[in-house]
Amino acid sequence: MQTDRWHFPVWLWYALLCIFWWGLWGFLSKIGSAAASPLQMQILFTLGMLPVAVGMLLRMRWKLDRDRGGVIYGILCGVATGLGTLGYYAALQEQNVSLVTPVTGLFPVLTVVLAFVVLHERLNKVQIGGMLLALASIVIFSI
Repeated sequence: MQTDRWHFPVWLWYALLCIFWWGLWGFLSKIGSAAASPLQMQILFTLGMLPVAVGMLLRMRWKLDRDRGGVIYGILCGVATGLGTLGYYAALQEQNVSLVTPVTGLFPVLTVVLAFVVLHERLNKVQIGGMLLALASIVIFSI
């Protein structure tokens, strides 16, 4: 009897949920950008996140960790996301969602470069090739 059965990794379920919700967000953002300014969309986006945050606080029984690094980086993540989303909404008013979303979806290239430079994470040749192809996709999408 074989016991080494393959299981669908939990992290992959979460990643697929992320793709679904972010894909829906990108679609709804384009529709909203036709009726609201980027500034208004960002404000409404933030208000829309409040129920999610309250739900998480309820699940955590209103107890947040007070680790200074966690608080600082959590807030910095929020600021970076807010500013990036504002740029996304502004781009949607100028261009089709079918072009804006794939181009802005290349943000992991910056993440990987920063991880390499700051955190000294290693990249193999295949990963470097993948990043170069991702960067080339900007040119291909803009044609």
